[in-house]
Amino acid sequence: MGKSVVFTNLTRRYAEVSNYPGTTVEISRGIWQGNPVADTPGIYGLTNANDEERLTEALLADAQVIVNVVDATRLRRDLFLTLQLSGRGVPMVVVVNMMDEVRRLGQRLDLAKLETLLGVPVVAATAVHGEGMDELAQVLGHLCHKKKNSARRLQDSASLRARANEIYEKIAAPGGAPGLSPLDKWLTRPLTGLLTAALVLAMIWWLIGGLVANQVVDFTEGIVLNRWLLPPIVGMLLRLLPEGLLQQILIGDFGVLTMALAYGIGLLLPLVFSFYLLLSLLEDSGYLPRLAVLLDNTFRPLGLNGKAVIPLILGFGCVTMAVISTRMLSTRRERIILAFLLGLAVPCSAQTGVIAMMLVPMGFRWLGLYAIILLSIFLVAGVILNKTVPGQSDGLFLELPRLRLPRPRNILRKSWAKSMAFLKDALPLFALGACLITLLNYGGGLIALERGLAPLTSSWLKLPPQVVGAFIMGMIRRDFGAAGLMALNLAAPQRFVALVTMTLFVPCIASVLVVIKEHGLLIGIAIWLSSLAVALLIGGLLAAAM
Repeated sequence: MGKSVVFTNLTRRYAEVSNYPGTTVEISRGIWQGNPVADTPGIYGLTNANDEERLTEALLADAQVIVNVVDATRLRRDLFLTLQLSGRGVPMVVVVNMMDEVRRLGQRLDLAKLETLLGVPVVAATAVHGEGMDELAQVLGHLCHKKKNSARRLQDSASLRARANEIYEKIAAPGGAPGLSPLDKWLTRPLTGLLTAALVLAMIWWLIGGLVANQVVDFTEGIVLNRWLLPPIVGMLLRLLPEGLLQQILIGDFGVLTMALAYGIGLLLPLVFSFYLLLSLLEDSGYLPRLAVLLDNTFRPLGLNGKAVIPLILGFGCVTMAVISTRMLSTRRERIILAFLLGLAVPCSAQTGVIAMMLVPMGFRWLGLYAIILLSIFLVAGVILNKTVPGQSDGLFLELPRLRLPRPRNILRKSWAKSMAFLKDALPLFALGACLITLLNYGGGLIALERGLAPLTSSWLKLPPQVVGAFIMGMIRRDFGAAGLMALNLAAPQRFVALVTMTLFVPCIASVLVVIKEHGLLIGIAIWLSSLAVALLIGGLLAAAM
């Protein structure tokens, strides 16, 4: 509906904007002319049916002004919520967004009559282009000085729906919005839709694993950091610092500068930014909801519906944020199942980039085998969870937005914001991991762990003892652990076993904490232990088969 764009225009504070429903899963807050503004989750009614509606209800209790952003192309549907809000007695303005789409489709809406029928100000807007935002600011200036009225007793849902339809018929010219376009049909029909999805996935892997991982990373890590920036810094610190623990922590083999900084900025940042850039293109174009429709029946045996594909794809950017975005699913059962699957078999963008960098040079046979193994584990785990997790899942109800050309400014802004958030969260954890590994190595603890875990690493996984350090780093962040594997001289079968095991390994600390926050300590522990058990089991079986 564009409410997050309106929020950004008012507050000048970035809120994620995408061309699919459910983008806002938490409250974004900002300030407009000294007044606090909250961007609530997108809802279609106030019936306390889900967490988003309950959260919005709580915010409405203290609201002084309501900015109700509706979709001009789906105004009949959105008027139901508008009528519910109008009965609250809170001063309100209705922003009829996406008027450019109405004009493009040759439709007409009498917004002056709508203002009369609703009894509240109505503003025509195309928020992505700034149209209507000045008028909205003027209206808000007046509304901020109005007092609340007494709340009216609302009619039941059926009566409100009938009233919404009646109002729409009075303000809309005859004729409706067109049905599915030929491109919509191509993207949502099984044969053509699956072919397109496969081509899109192959393109992403080629761009990240081939172009970015080989050429861009070679420049950022190999030349910029390891040739231009780090050598003079390392040389200076070698002269200034005496040999000992501090020197090892900063510039040793596992040092904060020589490993954490080099991996975090030189290796992972280009991979993460490029992935978010591609993901933003899919989001802004409106392709993701069509993929959800296409895959709806595929997800049914897993206890999910097609809407799960959106958090799933977001998980390839950041599993932590994907777990949060599972709130768009209707039932707690679905959210728990998807959280399990995200923690088990979905690598984040940085990990995906490192894996692609290591697998693509090995040949497409290894890449294909890797994909088949992960997909098989994902499906088997989903079927098991569907049979064991109590409750019942809901069907698919998803708004299908218009297909449109992505907006370059929004794509770059979103990709940059997410990449900076990655650095903010990841670099401290990378530094922590580097310090932990250095302390273990300096005190002999790493060698002791390598010897103690030899039955698992050497005998079961057929890997050298040094992988213990990478897996310890993987507990902090799986992408950091995957990057740690690059430093090891592994034969092709060993590399493959190590990468599969690391992919299935325990979720990173941030993901586990979010799961605990969303679903409780027991679910968090269950996901952590299940991932560890599956990773070791599959890794050992693969090692035996190689």
